[in-house]
Amino acid sequence: MTHRAFTNPPLVLLAASLGISACSSGSSEIEQTPIATLPIVMAWWNGDYNNDRQIETLLAAGKPVWRADDSGEGGHIEVTSHYRPVALPELGDNVIYVEETKHGDPNNIFRQRIYTLTWDEGENVRVKLWNFKDKQAYVGAWRELDRLSTLTADELSPLPDQCDLISEWQGQKVHLAMQDKACAFGDRYFNYQVLLGEDSFWFRDKIVRLEDDVILTTAGDFTYHELDKVE
Repeated sequence: MTHRAFTNPPLVLLAASLGISACSSGSSEIEQTPIATLPIVMAWWNGDYNNDRQIETLLAAGKPVWRADDSGEGGHIEVTSHYRPVALPELGDNVIYVEETKHGDPNNIFRQRIYTLTWDEGENVRVKLWNFKDKQAYVGAWRELDRLSTLTADELSPLPDQCDLISEWQGQKVHLAMQDKACAFGDRYFNYQVLLGEDSFWFRDKIVRLEDDVILTTAGDFTYHELDKVE
């Protein structure tokens, strides 16, 4: 299967060409085709996010929240996320650096990855997930993207193709998810899903036993962590 890269124009021109207003969330005229969806995802994902509002609501309702001391296990996690497009031609034309922390603590990394985005006519946008071999070398790089300028593929471990996220529009949001039970390792599979809007980024994930679909690990009972874009 051939996956096609789509070279991004500057984000300001991109937003104008897609009819996305920086001041308005009205997106009814957005073209929801694979080739149009890829730059939309690149533009929307770029930014900083947290789920402070969700955590406050859960605490007020007496719901469990996963604390820094690991109390509240099973509840939602307080997450701060940073997504930054980066120029890494060796990896492709559409590359994002991802760094997420728990409880706003830069020493408590929750997720750190490189995402590469391509599209194909049959399956819409695909997001490949790359893990860092050295989990400390680039911590904080979202603030100083020049630190990533010499990053090479040899420093990363890509998840196999069956773990790619595949896009699908749900109303005015883009759903990006692994195919059901595809990202399997041994006796279990990993399921990661994203619901991306112009000003929001929601995610949920779980590890499930293959033989009987028993959930082995999740947070918030596999409901979404609801992150808002912040300035």
